[in-house]
Amino acid sequence: MEEAVYYGESGGELFIKVLGHMTAALCPELKARAFARLDGEESVAGVFFDLRSCEYMDSTFLGLIVGVNKRFKAKSGKPVLLLHVNPTCMGLLKTIGVLRLVELSDEEKRFPEPMEAIGPGPRATAEFLLNAHGELSEISEENKSRFATLTKALKDSLGKDAGAT
Repeated sequence: MEEAVYYGESGGELFIKVLGHMTAALCPELKARAFARLDGEESVAGVFFDLRSCEYMDSTFLGLIVGVNKRFKAKSGKPVLLLHVNPTCMGLLKTIGVLRLVELSDEEKRFPEPMEAIGPGPRATAEFLLNAHGELSEISEENKSRFATLTKALKDSLGKDAGAT
């Protein structure tokens, strides 16, 4: 299954378009780009994820959405906007609790052209995966339990105390 993500900026807004199955493979590079921009001097007016062609998203990508939302909301007071979420992705967002944090819309938002294809960069490290799943674990006790085994294994691989947060 194809996995692709595109990134663009226009008018102080960030645009992310996802195609196919979105997994950890493309998350490190996307996170680096989005976080660098969100942490920069120039303010960001909006963050938009176009998910109309996203057929599946793994927990690492869900954690990345939460992390982007947290950073954007801390600076702007507004949540990110997820556009055109299909039923499969809607179920994943709901199950993990991400829907409580973000806004949804089926509006047609004009994305900049051309957008930059984000290719696989550095492989998702144990620390990267731990951070993404930490974001999800902060949403609810259910998520904390859901990801406890993975979190422990990742912490163990990093030589960290499995009881630390």
